[in-house]
Amino acid sequence: MSCKIHNVRFYNLEPRSISCLTYEKRSKKLALSRSDNSIEIWDVKDFPFLESTIAGDPGDSIESMVWINHLRLLSTGLNGTVKEYDLIRLRKKNETSVTGGAAWCIDINPHKNRVAVGTEDGYINTFSVTSDSLIYERIFDKQKGRILCLKWDNTGNMIFTGSPDTIRVWNAETGHAVHKMTTSRKHIKKETIVWSLGVTDNNFIVSGDSRGVLSIWDPVVGILIESHESHIADILALSVSCDSNTIYCAGVDSIIRCFSRVIKTAGSSIDKSGKVTPRWVKGIERRLHTHDVRSLVEADGKLFSGGVDGYLAQSSYPPKMLTKYPPLLETPSVIVCRESRCILLRYVNYLELWKLGTATNETVSSGMFYPLESEPIKLLELRTKGGESIVSYAVSRDSKIIVYSTESHTRVFNFDLVDGNPQLMRGIENNDLPIHIQKMSFSPNNKLFVAVTNEEDGNKISIFKVIKNKLVFKGVLFATSKTIENIRLLCFSPNEEYLICSDRQGNVIVYVIDEKLISKSPNWWPLPKYSRPPTAMAVQTGTSNLVIVYSDHKVVEYNLLKKQYTKFSNELQNRIPTHWLARQFPITNITFDPANKDVIIVHDDNTVYAIHKNFDSQNVKPIKIRKYNNADDENSSGSSSQGHNIFSIIKKYKHLVHLEWFSTKEMVAVEIHPTSLLEKLPPMLKKKCFGVM
Repeated sequence: MSCKIHNVRFYNLEPRSISCLTYEKRSKKLALSRSDNSIEIWDVKDFPFLESTIAGDPGDSIESMVWINHLRLLSTGLNGTVKEYDLIRLRKKNETSVTGGAAWCIDINPHKNRVAVGTEDGYINTFSVTSDSLIYERIFDKQKGRILCLKWDNTGNMIFTGSPDTIRVWNAETGHAVHKMTTSRKHIKKETIVWSLGVTDNNFIVSGDSRGVLSIWDPVVGILIESHESHIADILALSVSCDSNTIYCAGVDSIIRCFSRVIKTAGSSIDKSGKVTPRWVKGIERRLHTHDVRSLVEADGKLFSGGVDGYLAQSSYPPKMLTKYPPLLETPSVIVCRESRCILLRYVNYLELWKLGTATNETVSSGMFYPLESEPIKLLELRTKGGESIVSYAVSRDSKIIVYSTESHTRVFNFDLVDGNPQLMRGIENNDLPIHIQKMSFSPNNKLFVAVTNEEDGNKISIFKVIKNKLVFKGVLFATSKTIENIRLLCFSPNEEYLICSDRQGNVIVYVIDEKLISKSPNWWPLPKYSRPPTAMAVQTGTSNLVIVYSDHKVVEYNLLKKQYTKFSNELQNRIPTHWLARQFPITNITFDPANKDVIIVHDDNTVYAIHKNFDSQNVKPIKIRKYNNADDENSSGSSSQGHNIFSIIKKYKHLVHLEWFSTKEMVAVEIHPTSLLEKLPPMLKKKCFGVM
């Protein structure tokens, strides 16, 4: 079959730089903070995907983060506090003040029972870790100059700090400085700033500074062992591999360079015990980012890096591998309103409602653009109160009701077009509407509205009926906290008979929506649990088949009426091609071909796939796409369907945010081109090149 597609490229998302990264080894979770002070939790067990987001506070600051365990995360910032986050409710849990002004760095000891914080005024604050809070212990002797980086040693008996011109070794019990090691200066009147520290397995200190020099220090005798001029500008981040055989460093010049440890080499020195002191040899260099690299983390043989360009890069060498995840918002960031032919775009602290253009009836060949009779029109820009970040949002399919939730409030608005003029009115306050809703959604027929809040005693799913553009509370759905918790995805069946929810642990629950049973005893049942969490799920119209794609790219199809996996699902598990399982990007959306119930369409960041259920047929025809020119992009490529396999590639994109059917013969594809992100970034470091004037 063939269809027309609206290529939407006016989603003008601002790139948000990455400030810091921290990795939790047990759960294989990566936490990163961005310039809007939001925190993203990434599951990197298989193929990295954005699991959840803690909304940022415009008046907050995050300079450093550390995990206590797989359930507890701490951060420090310029407001001089240590914050702990509730990773279930996705908000701040408690806050503890520090002595010494702004807090630049934080680290936890190897025993996970003490935390140290370095401050602007030169104080080290230590805290004891209890089961639910931090208890203030003491401050160390005041030093001259701010503490910009801090690390515990491998024994937990010493703390290393980096400051302008100085690296100090502290006794963690007495709070006194044991050694003061001074760095040299590149310019006499310009101090050398130590930006980052690392610790090797033999307890040597690794430092990166504003001269672009990587240095190795002996904390026992307090001397410099060796140094390398590895960068032409500041080294802002470094990471020591788990086996301590490799040091990675990067900074303003955007180059990531590695140093390898060599034991037997000419010129090695021998210590008092007769052991040969290892030397570090400069290895490969890779340019993975366009701008400053601010943070590096080595995790199970893979290097994660992030910086000003906002991309999270996962790389390794050898084998040589690179995957870059763009700075997009957590899905869903686009909602298609089929009845009103509109789309709602989500930004950090505001929403945009656009009415798409219409094409002429001219005949064009496959892969060509249709000329437009009317251009896309922005109908509404709805900003949050006080610039708060949006936690969740929803819009009815006729775009007449818009709901969004922030940290402190939930707002309901009624929208309509009167004589072609957009009108927005504040909806009637509803005391039953929760605050800080993690997930929300309207049903396909605009009859129901669902709001999910993750509470300490379990998930609370509030059901509202839509009556004359008003939300009327009907009841609450509950399942035991052991069955499902931390709901991440939800979707309705097209007939609104079922509500399906999945969490971050791989649990999937099916609720039967019955008004008589909502407030009494809701009917629900769980699907067989899988070891990985779902990244996308949807229910097919007409068949009541639920399709789920998990984080390791496993695809299942479950019939809701029969309460069992379909024949196709069972046969598919042994016929999944290797190129599908090797994809580095998670599947973010599922849609179905309305003209062929045997075709499932899924997509990730850059590729659209068609899954052919009748894979034994020799007459499988690829889908041909014809495009609406809803954005200026003359370089867009045509459709590129490949092969007649179970998984066939329909089309390649750059950063595909959302793909959905608009009608039986129209689709909407929302894409953000990398160039649009790059042009919003600040200037990069200028470098002199040979032969360039």
